[in-house]
Amino acid sequence: MPLKPALCKLGQAVDRMAGLADFNPSQRRRVVAAQFTIVAQMLPVMALGSAAATGPMVYATMGRADFPSVIALLGANALLQVYAMRVWWRFRGTRGACHPGGEHALDRIYPIAAAAGLIWGGLVANTLPGAETGTLVIVTAVLSSALLVVCFIMAPLARAMLLFVGAGTITALAGLAPVSHQAVAATAASLTLISLMFLPWAGLHLCRTFTARIGVEIRNKEAADVTRHLLEGYEATASEWFWEVDEAGAIVRVSPRLCSRLDIDPDQASGTALFPLIGLITVPGGMGIAMIEDALARTQPFDGVEVTVTIKDETRWWRISGRPAVIDSLGAAGYVGTVSDITAEKASESKIIQLAHRDTLTGLFNRASFTERLDGAVKTLERYGTPFTLLFLDLDKFKLVNDTYGHPTGDKLLMEIADRIVGTVRAQDCVARLGGDEFAIIIERNNDAVYAAKLASRLIAEVLEPYEIDGETLWIGVSVGIALAPQHGTRPEQILRNADLALYRAKEDGRGVFRYFEAQMDFAQRERRVLEQEMHQALEDEEFRLCYQPMISADTGQICCMEALIRWDHPIRGEISPVEFISIAEQSNLIVEIGKWTLLAACHAATEWPDHVSVSVNVAATHFMRSEIVTDVAAALEKTGLAGNRLEIEITESLLIEDSEDVIARLATLKQLGCSVVMDDFGTGYSSLS
Repeated sequence: MPLKPALCKLGQAVDRMAGLADFNPSQRRRVVAAQFTIVAQMLPVMALGSAAATGPMVYATMGRADFPSVIALLGANALLQVYAMRVWWRFRGTRGACHPGGEHALDRIYPIAAAAGLIWGGLVANTLPGAETGTLVIVTAVLSSALLVVCFIMAPLARAMLLFVGAGTITALAGLAPVSHQAVAATAASLTLISLMFLPWAGLHLCRTFTARIGVEIRNKEAADVTRHLLEGYEATASEWFWEVDEAGAIVRVSPRLCSRLDIDPDQASGTALFPLIGLITVPGGMGIAMIEDALARTQPFDGVEVTVTIKDETRWWRISGRPAVIDSLGAAGYVGTVSDITAEKASESKIIQLAHRDTLTGLFNRASFTERLDGAVKTLERYGTPFTLLFLDLDKFKLVNDTYGHPTGDKLLMEIADRIVGTVRAQDCVARLGGDEFAIIIERNNDAVYAAKLASRLIAEVLEPYEIDGETLWIGVSVGIALAPQHGTRPEQILRNADLALYRAKEDGRGVFRYFEAQMDFAQRERRVLEQEMHQALEDEEFRLCYQPMISADTGQICCMEALIRWDHPIRGEISPVEFISIAEQSNLIVEIGKWTLLAACHAATEWPDHVSVSVNVAATHFMRSEIVTDVAAALEKTGLAGNRLEIEITESLLIEDSEDVIARLATLKQLGCSVVMDDFGTGYSSLS
């Protein structure tokens, strides 16, 4: 077998025995580098040991025939140690095979090991034969010690250790063979050789132990490097930063991004107290850092502690968490944790809270927040007797603006009205939009009727001022209802109802005015509710009847038309005028059912009159707009058989203001049925000639 392949296989066998075969190439290079470093660091010890052994050897062999050869070997050893020191100096402070010489650094150790083996084997072969008993003891002790020292220095590098032992053993055996018949020398030589034979076993055991330990460290470091790279990649994109501190709170490791926020150099951060450093940028008055330092003092974990910090004149929110942990391989106690920038989260929370408590269009308090404030005002009233005032506001004819100009214009109008209301009241007063065109104001710590009246008058005047929106000049009014607490109620629902009743009265009294709540309003409201309930029953029991008012023709002097007038014959109250119940019917939507009954009853009655006499039926605006009026009229004519030209439909001119295009379209269809359309009370309302 060629020499080079044989040596290669022998080297691989030695690596397997030393435990190097368990590593990949990258790990192997790092293990060998660590082995080389240990051996190189111990070369001065080998030199000192050789120097210490030189004296006894010279003393023991002086005057003997082999003295010149011993001196020659000791001189060669001295030169070898000089070379070894040069190698040590060359590679001091490096990681050996990781040095810019790579694996070639090992080529410096192998010759040293082989030469040392030859020199010390030669000394064994030259000094043991012919030595006297006393000298033999000294020489044997010195040689055995030297061999052990060099062997264990070379032990981390299995190949170097075996080179030393092999060269020494072969040289010693070759030199001692001729004197094997000398009993004393043979015994000493045998003991020395036995030591040389056991040295490989011990050296390989040490090498395997060292290699395994280095391997664990390397694998742990690789795992730590992977983790570090992953963390660095995570930290580069996440808003979460990692930190480690020791038991005293000093930085062991901290994310570079956190260092940047704290304005410290990452390379100089180690040993700096972390949380006092964060405390320097926290907003005064916060308890977060104090809570963290208390948890550190008690060795307790902490989670989600929020602190407000100021960085470059910008306020940020941080959430800090930490737990006790072992922070290094020696088992030192400390803390690990994270810092998260939650400024965006806080902004979202603030936005959500605002959406939950504010009207999205005007920015005023919404109904939920208004209810909370009203409940709070009532509780303060109950506990401390602190009065307050509630104002209900409802815009007059706002629907007309929406229908005429569109909802976007209506929304802009609402925002401007909200600004005017806020500008009229005090900063501490609660202004809310309850929905649509309804607003409410709570005047806390004040129930002065005069103040409330003056405020309501200012509000009406402010809202009444013209608005310039999208090139259009708009006018709108507002009606106000006022309830004073505790005079007008001590419970939230009672105060709300009474303010609403006052608002209703303001609208009944012509709009654009304010009214206080009065006790008779509550009575009137209860009466309205009772009448509303009884009207449902009246329709079923046929308590309604029609009276007819004749219309005389000025030309002929004869009756030309009969106007149907509805009456309610209540079984207990007697006859009830339409003035009392029609407005209630309009608000409850009963007006549609009553209107259908009136049309049918009037048409049926007209069929029994002369053909030249028609019937006139007044159709309420709410009935006209909330139902299919054309269908209702057609059904009444078809069911009764009355000709369409004998039916007159009376409407009020205010109907034309609501939605003129739709109203005119319906009126045109009624004309196609043959019906006449007449204007009732023309000129008494809006005088709309359009």
